[in-house]
Amino acid sequence: QALYQKLTKHVQLKNNNNIKEEKMKKLFVGTLLLAMSFSSFADIDLKNGFNGQSRRHFLKTIETGESIVVDLGSRQYVEELLIFAEGRQRNYSFGKVLADGEVISVLGVPGFDPDYPVVVRGEVSRIEVVADQNSKFKILDFQIFTTRKNYNSIQAVPRSSRRTYSMRDWGKHTLDIVHEMYYMMLSQNLISQADYITYIQPIRRAAINTQSNENARQTESLKTYRHARELADAIHAADVLLDKNLMVMDLNLDMVTIDLKTIKEEVSEAYDIELEDMTNQNN
Repeated sequence: QALYQKLTKHVQLKNNNNIKEEKMKKLFVGTLLLAMSFSSFADIDLKNGFNGQSRRHFLKTIETGESIVVDLGSRQYVEELLIFAEGRQRNYSFGKVLADGEVISVLGVPGFDPDYPVVVRGEVSRIEVVADQNSKFKILDFQIFTTRKNYNSIQAVPRSSRRTYSMRDWGKHTLDIVHEMYYMMLSQNLISQADYITYIQPIRRAAINTQSNENARQTESLKTYRHARELADAIHAADVLLDKNLMVMDLNLDMVTIDLKTIKEEVSEAYDIELEDMTNQNN
């Protein structure tokens, strides 16, 4: 009887592994089909090669310290990236995505995984994917979208839906807002380089950090709170600039400014951040 139970358990385990393997294969095929469907919309699809370099230069396996570099030449606007990756080892692999040397996302790559969307929303000349220590993964496809999306106000999203937002969601909206707001202000000579460095850049950096945190799937409560705090702090510190926007009497500028203030309030409420504390820090 003991032998029978042992054999039964072995058969069940084997069947479970077969089912799991079949699911992984289906997910892998689905990922490739998704890549093919998106490729018709991508402005640059590296599986077709780019700037005189073949696809093998971009779609390959990299490990510890190795990188894949996309040189765009002159700076140009990039909306987002879509990266398809597959782990090449038993352990979980990690990699970083950089734009002009700045980390904009962290990839966590298991054996099989769907696409990794990476928000850029800025002008860059060089994009790089680097494998972390003790990591090994293959880039299956790498797509670059350079067509700018139309801005959608956060007010169009019901408050009930915003209550379920993760920090990654808030970060994406923030990147949209600061990009739109910066170019609006620039076109009206309302912002200096010093203002950008003092107010806009910290908000953008905080928003990018939320993307890195969530994309790596290491959403620890304390780490997430720190990212929420960093974002709320950065927006709060820019109140001087935001209040100046509201005095210009421009409806579009009013909309993005109110959107940014809304994110500050709702992130603070969701993560129990005291705005009074931030006021004291700024004084």
